[in-house]
Amino acid sequence: MSNWESLIQQVNDVCLDVFGERVGYRPSMRNRPEMGEQLIEVTGVFDERSVHLTLGGVSGLDAVAPKTTLELRPSDLGFFPNAGDEVTVNGTVYQVVDVQPVGREMAILSLAQRSEW
Repeated sequence: MSNWESLIQQVNDVCLDVFGERVGYRPSMRNRPEMGEQLIEVTGVFDERSVHLTLGGVSGLDAVAPKTTLELRPSDLGFFPNAGDEVTVNGTVYQVVDVQPVGREMAILSLAQRSEW
């Protein structure tokens, strides 16, 4: 491992230690049938915020929409997360709707609360 990769790993470790919380991750049967929807506990950085959107161009309709994400290290799961999996945070169940890798170590999962779909 290069010095740069080692530094990135150290920064990720500190961020997860300081801002992270324990969450439950359950892969869907469609994505990982061999796991049988087994619950995996991992540490991730959970974030709920609102984003401002303009629909229909510059003179369109302004809206505020929720944006819920979880940043985690896929290696803690043992596999790369997929849309359709579920995450439980503080008793609330979310579905993973999108996954974006961040560098080599982390991924950001876009989440939708179950009541929203």
